[in-house]
Amino acid sequence: MSCTPTFRLIEMHRSRTNYRPSLDEQTVLFDRNERSAGAQSATNPTILVADDSDDTRQMLRTLLGMKGYRVIEASDGEQAVQATQHETPDLVLLDLGLPRLNGLSVIRRLRNELNLTEVPVVVITGYDKHFETAVAAGCDDYLLKPIDFARLDAILDYYAPTRSQSASA
Repeated sequence: MSCTPTFRLIEMHRSRTNYRPSLDEQTVLFDRNERSAGAQSATNPTILVADDSDDTRQMLRTLLGMKGYRVIEASDGEQAVQATQHETPDLVLLDLGLPRLNGLSVIRRLRNELNLTEVPVVVITGYDKHFETAVAAGCDDYLLKPIDFARLDAILDYYAPTRSQSASA
């Protein structure tokens, strides 16, 4: 059996103590009710976009805002940790190459030091060489740049559906 990134992600997730099915398992284990019941706030879901590129943050802010999400931003790792602590977003979209505290350190701090295990963290990066390290640190999903917008939509639908998406499910 070949060890594809999807298969590796599934196996690595299953070995974690607080295992939650990954989006890559969606075809087999997808259960929208498990993720949306109780995780959805009374308002539109909040997404933290943590990226040091102003252009990437602006593009995601515009796209996510048009889809009905409340967007908060961080331009470095320290801001990402603080925003996650204070806002408890429904989803974190995290670049690995952040200044002050890199993305892997952000994940480790959120998961291990602050015990924020219920907030899904999706790594968005231009490098696939950090896949296993990011999963081991505690990320829930991995999206490569340039962003595949159909995959991003699937990630949003799974981890942070909007009320209109929940009603149509």
